[in-house]
Amino acid sequence: MKVTAKVLTTIGAIGIAAGIVAAPTAASATRSATSDLKYYYECGTSICVKTITTWGFYSVNSYGDRLYAGGWSGYVKVSTGKKIYFCDWETIQLQLEPKVTEIFVSRLKASWCQ
Repeated sequence: MKVTAKVLTTIGAIGIAAGIVAAPTAASATRSATSDLKYYYECGTSICVKTITTWGFYSVNSYGDRLYAGGWSGYVKVSTGKKIYFCDWETIQLQLEPKVTEIFVSRLKASWCQ
C-alpha cells in the first residue's frame, strides 16, 4: 500500500510539474497608449463619438468634427485620399475636410511623431 501511495504521489507531483510547465502564459494587456482615441463625427443634427481603444485600421464613412488622439498616433484618411497625421495627445479639427473614410491607429509611436 505504501508503495502504491508513493507511486501515485510521485505521478501526481510529476503531473503538477508538467502542468505548470505546459500551462500557457497569460496574455499581456499592456499597450503603448494610456488613453483612448476619440473620433467625433456628424450624425444627423448631432455630434456623435466613436471611442477607439486598440490599434488597427478602422473603416468609417462620416463627416468628421474632430479627433482627440489620446495616447495614440496614426492618421485619418479622407475621401480624396489625403492623410492627416496625428501624434499622441493632439486634437485635430476635421470640420473643413471631406468625408473621413479610414482611421489608422498605430501599435507603436508612429515614425512621424519622433
